[in-house]
This record gives sequence, C-alpha cells and structure tokens, in this order.
Amino acid sequence: MSFVFLERKAAIPNAPLLVLLHGYGSNEADLFSFAAYIPDNFHVVSLQAPLKMTEESYAWFPIHFTDSMERWTLPEEVAKATNYVKEFLVFYANNHSFDAKSIYLMGFSQGAMLSYAVGLSTNNVKGIAALSGYIDPRVVEVTNKSISSIYVSHGTADMVVPFAWAEQSVGVLKKYGFAPEFYSYSQGHGINQDNLTTIVQWLQAQL
Repeated sequence: MSFVFLERKAAIPNAPLLVLLHGYGSNEADLFSFAAYIPDNFHVVSLQAPLKMTEESYAWFPIHFTDSMERWTLPEEVAKATNYVKEFLVFYANNHSFDAKSIYLMGFSQGAMLSYAVGLSTNNVKGIAALSGYIDPRVVEVTNKSISSIYVSHGTADMVVPFAWAEQSVGVLKKYGFAPEFYSYSQGHGINQDNLTTIVQWLQAQL
C-alpha cells in the first residue's frame, strides 16, 4: 500500500509524532499549512486521504445523500478509513525515527472523526485534537487508556457539523473518564486565529 504525505522533521531526536488528518474534499497540504506554528519538538506528518474526488481533493470515506439532501455514511466505509490510518502509523513507524510511544492525532471535520476512531483504540496514541468533528459511536471503540490529553474545538455557528454533536462527543469522552479541553468559537466550519492559538498552546503543553 502506498501513502501520500508531507512531513516536517523535529528539531530533536526521538520526538513525539503529530499526524494531521484533513477534512472531506481537502488534501494533505491543508492542515500542513499550520506546520510553521507547531512546536518544532514535534515530528509533523500530514496524510492524504485515499479516495480521490478531484485533482486536488480527497476524502477518507464517502458521504452519501438522500433525495432530500440528508447526509449519511456507512460504518464499514468509516471502518475502512480508520484501518487505513492505523496501517499508515505502522508503516511510518517501520520507516522513520520518532518516539513510537508518543503519537498525537489532529484532525479537522472528517479527519477529526478519524482522530477519535483511531486514537481511542490505538494504545500508543497519547493525545487527540478534534477540530470541528464528532464521535461516531458506530465505529469508535474506546480501548486506549493511555491518552493523556484531548483537545476539542468547534464553531457555535457550524452548519456542516452541528455544535451540539461536539457537545455530545465531549459528554461521551467524560463518561469514559477522560477530561477533554473543550473550546467553542463564534465561527462556522473552520479554524480562526483564536482557535489556532489554543491549538498551539495545547500542543506546547504536551511537551
């Protein structure tokens, strides 16, 4: 299996790994644009999703629409995407030098859904940053007890992924004993400057 990704090496040896997972219809260059702000003690990798939509847009799994334009996804397609990310983590660990016991996942929208699905079930993931996403209970298994920190952010005016879904996800995390940091912003489906600032602060606190 071949993977497409961008990477920025850390300034220190045996650094923690931060894996960036972009949103639906985007690509690996999107979140990688934040790399300049990410502490250089992280080894940063931005992975491209496997499903090609157009020349420069990709998806982790399909979004289906009814005649009335209601959206739905198939659990088996989400599970396939989850396994794709897990296989990438194994591939990258076998071919690159970093602290394999200290992996962090940061995803936006569809990438945030995968960050939850992968991180909550992969024992060497230490932290999750879920931006404008939610937990899909059909595909998330909570077996990873080694997570030390979870960052959640969401726009209160998000018309793509409702703010209430993020609130519900935070409630699920708390039921499992996690203490997520939850930030809300007066924005739609995106990341503003204040949001980026707290993301960077959260990352710095993990070092």
